[in-house]
Amino acid sequence: MKEEALEFLQKLLRIKSINPPGDERAVALEIKALLGSYDIEAQVLDFAPGRANLVATLRGQNGGASGITLGISGHMDVVPPGQEQWSDDPFSPTVRDGKIFARGASDMKSGLVALIFAMVALKKENTRLCGNLKLLATAGEEAGSVGAKELVRAGYADDLNALLIGEPTNGEVVHTHKGALWVEITCHGKTAHGARPHLGINAILHMTKLLTALSSDRFKMRYVEHPVLGGPTINIGVVRGGVKVNMVPDRCAAEIDIRTVPSQNHAEILKEIIALVESLRHELPDLRADVRVTNDLPSVTTPADHPFVHLVKEAVTQVLGTAPSISGMAGYTDAAVFVAAKPDLPVVILGPGDPRLAHQPDEYVEIDRFLRFIDVYKSIFVSYLGT
Repeated sequence: MKEEALEFLQKLLRIKSINPPGDERAVALEIKALLGSYDIEAQVLDFAPGRANLVATLRGQNGGASGITLGISGHMDVVPPGQEQWSDDPFSPTVRDGKIFARGASDMKSGLVALIFAMVALKKENTRLCGNLKLLATAGEEAGSVGAKELVRAGYADDLNALLIGEPTNGEVVHTHKGALWVEITCHGKTAHGARPHLGINAILHMTKLLTALSSDRFKMRYVEHPVLGGPTINIGVVRGGVKVNMVPDRCAAEIDIRTVPSQNHAEILKEIIALVESLRHELPDLRADVRVTNDLPSVTTPADHPFVHLVKEAVTQVLGTAPSISGMAGYTDAAVFVAAKPDLPVVILGPGDPRLAHQPDEYVEIDRFLRFIDVYKSIFVSYLGT
């Protein structure tokens, strides 16, 4: 079965489920076909052209009469290959030095496929489970967790008692991660001929001053240092402005990525950004700027001493032979959406991929680690749902 898992991973890696636009439906259909071949019920849930989630359930004894449901989740979309040159085609998986190189190999199709084949293994072995194992394969995680939001809205997470997400953690047991607040700021100016700039209002110059202030001590986010996550970060990720070199630009937009810690309130951060913009009007009387939130996901924390965290740690130790670290991560996951809807839901993030390779050229996953994680996940499922 491990050879089949390896082949299936490569099949999914060939699908260009790049977000934007996503195109995850093709991945969902492949997963449904695989699960169907093992008589595991699965639904492809369309929510936009080319966009779909997948939900599959492996039911326990007597139809899962215990009422216990373990959720397992992974996203089907990947980020673009980027502008840096890859050694090989990022969507033609290359096997080299015991690794598979492809976009999504680490983040996170390897984790998703390992979860799926652990589920399949239980089915093939007729393992008796007290409760249900529920797969939530999501679309759009890389741009605001839109798929997870659709699943929550439709009630597919209502019955979960715990959630395991296969994001890349390099084998560490992650029990907490930062939140994400993405803000788009647009400055509006006035066009004029490039030879007569004094007749216009330069939106790029206004944005430059605004971003300089945002990156300085003038913008102070209030927070309490988190013992695992540390403090927040801010990154100016995208700046767009201008039409032609000989025109004064009348519009400039910037997208800003703020990663937050549990002590912070996103509404307060937004107020601080708006207050900063207002303060600049004293220096720039012609400043006109709009502030818009494009992504708002809270931080997530399950206590490190929670029984589910302990169970996952013990399963990893048993299968891999070494005790994993209990840690946090700076990136967000779909857990933010599921926990926002169900605050008491315990969540652990654990995957075979290396988070340092996520969104990088020549992304890869170690084949042996990927295959061993099928056994790791299987052990977790049995420990949580076993008779």
